[in-house]
Amino acid sequence: MIYGKGGSGKSHEIYRQIQQRMALYPDRDFIILVPEQYTFRSEQKVLKELGQRSVFRVSVLSFNTLVKKILSTVGGSAHDLISDNGKIMLMTKVLGEVKDDMSVFKGVAGKAGFVAMAKNLVDEIRRFDLDPESLRSVAKTTEDKELKQKLQDILLIHDRYDQEVHRDHIDATDEIHFALDRIEGAGFLKNSEVYLDEFNDFSVMQLKFITALLHKARRVVLTLTLPPAEGSSDVFQITRDTERKLLRAAEDAGVSLEKPLELSGEPPARFRENPELAHLESEYFHYPSRSFGGPVRSLTLYKAQNSYDEVERVAKDIRRRIREDESLRYRDLAILCRNIDSYENIVTTVFREYDIPVFLDKRRDMDNSPLVQYLLAFILIAAEGYTYEALFRMLKTGLSPVATEDIDLLENYILAHGIKGGNFQKEWVYPYPQMKDELGKSYLAQVNASRTQIVDFYSPWVEKIRQAGSARETTRLLFTHLEEDGILDRYIALVDRTGSLEIQKEREEVQKGLVKVMDDLVTVLGDEPLTLEVYAEVMKQAMQNQKIALIPLTLDQVILGDVARVKSDSIHGLYILGVNDGVFPRAIAEEGIITDRDIRKLKEAGLEVFLDSKTRAVYEQFMVYTAFTIPKGFLAISYVGADLEGKSLRPSLVVGRVKKLFPALVEEVAVNPLDHRHAGLEEVEGKTATFNQLIQEMRRNYQGDPVQGLWGEAFRWFQEDPAFSARLKIAKDGLNYTNTALNLSRASVKALYGDQLYLSVSRLERFTACPFAYYVEYGLKAKDRKIHEITPPDVGQLMHTVIDQFTEDLKGMEGPLTSLDRKAIRQSVDELVDRAIAETNTIYKSSARYQHMGEKVKRILHRSVETLTNQIAKGSFVPMFNELAFEKDGKLLPPLSVEIPETGEDALLMGRIDRVDVMELDGRSYIRIIDYKSSAKNMSMKDVFYGLQLQLLVYLEVILRNWESILAHEAAPGAILYFKMDNPLIQGSVGMTDEEIELEVLKNLKLKGMLLKDARVIRSMDKDMDGYSLIIPARFNKEGEVVSSANRPDKNREMILTEEEFGILRGYVMESIGQILKELFEGNIAITPYKDQDKIPCTYCTYRSICQFDTKIAENHYRSIKALPIEELWNRMKGGEAHGQSVDE
Repeated sequence: MIYGKGGSGKSHEIYRQIQQRMALYPDRDFIILVPEQYTFRSEQKVLKELGQRSVFRVSVLSFNTLVKKILSTVGGSAHDLISDNGKIMLMTKVLGEVKDDMSVFKGVAGKAGFVAMAKNLVDEIRRFDLDPESLRSVAKTTEDKELKQKLQDILLIHDRYDQEVHRDHIDATDEIHFALDRIEGAGFLKNSEVYLDEFNDFSVMQLKFITALLHKARRVVLTLTLPPAEGSSDVFQITRDTERKLLRAAEDAGVSLEKPLELSGEPPARFRENPELAHLESEYFHYPSRSFGGPVRSLTLYKAQNSYDEVERVAKDIRRRIREDESLRYRDLAILCRNIDSYENIVTTVFREYDIPVFLDKRRDMDNSPLVQYLLAFILIAAEGYTYEALFRMLKTGLSPVATEDIDLLENYILAHGIKGGNFQKEWVYPYPQMKDELGKSYLAQVNASRTQIVDFYSPWVEKIRQAGSARETTRLLFTHLEEDGILDRYIALVDRTGSLEIQKEREEVQKGLVKVMDDLVTVLGDEPLTLEVYAEVMKQAMQNQKIALIPLTLDQVILGDVARVKSDSIHGLYILGVNDGVFPRAIAEEGIITDRDIRKLKEAGLEVFLDSKTRAVYEQFMVYTAFTIPKGFLAISYVGADLEGKSLRPSLVVGRVKKLFPALVEEVAVNPLDHRHAGLEEVEGKTATFNQLIQEMRRNYQGDPVQGLWGEAFRWFQEDPAFSARLKIAKDGLNYTNTALNLSRASVKALYGDQLYLSVSRLERFTACPFAYYVEYGLKAKDRKIHEITPPDVGQLMHTVIDQFTEDLKGMEGPLTSLDRKAIRQSVDELVDRAIAETNTIYKSSARYQHMGEKVKRILHRSVETLTNQIAKGSFVPMFNELAFEKDGKLLPPLSVEIPETGEDALLMGRIDRVDVMELDGRSYIRIIDYKSSAKNMSMKDVFYGLQLQLLVYLEVILRNWESILAHEAAPGAILYFKMDNPLIQGSVGMTDEEIELEVLKNLKLKGMLLKDARVIRSMDKDMDGYSLIIPARFNKEGEVVSSANRPDKNREMILTEEEFGILRGYVMESIGQILKELFEGNIAITPYKDQDKIPCTYCTYRSICQFDTKIAENHYRSIKALPIEELWNRMKGGEAHGQSVDE
């Protein structure tokens, strides 16, 4: 046994002993046994330390390769070994067969990830050499119902899986058993010394194998990271347990134990020239600990803004160190992180900019490859038909024969019409969405040509695959398709176009991996009949499980990996990224099929198996220790203050501990790059990175900030470089970019909008919100992609239609409205909804989800119609018109003509008023305008002033202007109100009576808007009004005056208006519209959205990618809506200040 701390020289001692004993015993061979991931680097070290001659006597093996060597020597290797992928395939099949017989895992057996969890659990049972009968005994005797059911499910899975595996195959554990049975015949071991290095723990099967080696080999040497027992920390509990098991195995084997070698020199050999790292190793897990007294040079701590900043800092530091130390090579440096998936793309991108070679030391997923995605999607098409998801997942890989433009046109068409797989065989006749005339016909013909191309190309293969009948034949057909139809050739050409050697190597590995998966599928499932659905699931699980491994393209590269994969013998400097809470060390979540509670119960029953979360947490702490003892030159620790979305993140406890151990350590904190006023030579690192910094310096110079002269030299250098000169020109032009839209010419306005302007009020409000958005929507007529779905406007339109028809039906009703009971109203609503759906929107019937949505609409309308019926019944205002149109060739009302100031032109406003109620009083008609909304809306005097809320006042203007032509007598404003169509959820309704709930509903659905300050008119809207109203936003104060519901002076002035004030508002709105029309007529398309506190129209605007509005550009700013006192608003409107001016921000 060789004991020692991390960095004490245990591996070096092994090589020293081998070299010495090679000379002493020329007839002996030597085996170095290491974990699988270390074999390549250990072979390199053998050559370096022992010379080329050593290759004839020294072998570097892992447990797997040693087992295979034994079996190949003595026989037994002819068995068909199932691969890891084969296990996944069989487990997928087994779970599909037994899931209905399970109790605990029945609901999750088909979920993503469970297949791998179940396979790993069975593997663990075999690695622990656990007899299933002992689990069966616990299942029978335990009184814990949950554990009993869980063990029964596990045994059901295990037994069926074990039966399937051993029908034609063996697994790795079986191989170890075979090797153990035959190890006596392995003559090469009898004359070999075996050295086990870099292990921290062993499985039960590995311990049995080591015991056999103790019997067979001449000598067995093991290294363990374990300091002298006195006072050593719990962090070494794993290796201490391993020592105990090894010594017991040696005792059971009856072999002699040489005197252990303890490498106890202080500090450990690796840190003798580095007091800071020596102190970190000795004190980090030692309590009480001592603080480091001197200056800190070999340890750094950095708080980054985010992971991009963190990686860029590392790149700059690597470049600096390589430049300053001529003996240092990239291969001497490594980067570790516990969440490597979060960093790999960032590191490869940033390091490419800094011209730093980096090797990602991890097995990579291959299921994201275009080739794998193509194959998986094609299998789904064979299984399910031409579904949208499978078809376009396949087409968009770029490996199909369909052209990219044709794919886009096809996708638009299918989305617009909701075409399912079964509709692919017949010619499509629906018009192409949002296209008319000849262009629409041309697109439709093109789409049908693409449909025919797809059917002709794929359907013959689909039919053959559906009739294949076995996994072997299905796999053969799939590979034949890939090969004969040029799919593989397209994939190779697609990758070759990147020009990247690394991506080409990855492509080669993907192809090998694909062939391996297909071979495994044939080997494992062979002639077994499988449904295509099962085959598709098996293939998907296998592709997700299959990993690819790349070897370094050059030896001189920075290594990026996990702490468990990086060897420590050649690393000079180490960067540990992401030292954040829950990341390093990794937070241990109790997850998996077997929980800590289950492990505790099994232990009570005498079964010490599986690792609980406490043990795994100790292992994580050991990983921290291992990481800290890897480098011999320097250690750089960094963490991020926020994630890439800006969410704050906490540092790991490691950071606080390191600070306590090193009081003189200065934590560096990231500074915003835009705050670097004098970037100098230190920022010149790598072409792309320097170019990016140059752009920042150009921006500072453009803004008038001082920059160093070297950036002028850099500018001239990049100007002469053909690879950067074009990009530099674009960047220079970009600095002068203003992102402003110049006014259109009069001719362009007429070409876009016509000689005669026809507009709706909502379009005017859209223009006021942002002229450029109006231009894109109504001038350029840009449209969102049409999708066959129910949208909020569709729902709103349906509810409008039903309410309009219901209120129209009320006109012909005999008797008072109070005679309508709830049942009759709901029955009428249901009939109207069903009729409207049948006539206008059959999508509601296309799926269970949309049918549920239709039922939800009915419930909203039940409540809404009941409420508005009650509102009408409680007052004297009578609905006279529903959906009253004022438009060109209107039956009752013409469009509203508005003169455009200073142009001699006019515009015609058109629209449709949801409901017009009338009440006759003293020979006058009082008008109440009702507008239905599907979301909450109220009138705002501020929005009226700034031209953002014009609709109801324009409707009132139209009615009052034309009333005499309708009823031949005078009309006056009564109210302009919004009604929200809703079925409100009443908070705290538990325990309330039905009457109390109904009262709260009426409060929630109260009409909102502006009312005439006339007590008789107010009472005509709510005859039962006593103090306050449940119908309108008004009440009577103590003096009997009409006031707003809130009874605040500002709200009273805003919501309760005299007839004169209604007149002022109408006049102001018409003047505002004139000014808005003038701007529109003059071609204003400015990118100037308004801003009202936090409210901006950009939030839900679909044209943001077109306008590119960015407040960082000097010319881009919001029009700030300034809040003004209500009296000032009235004074300005009385004074004729049309179309309130916003403030540029």
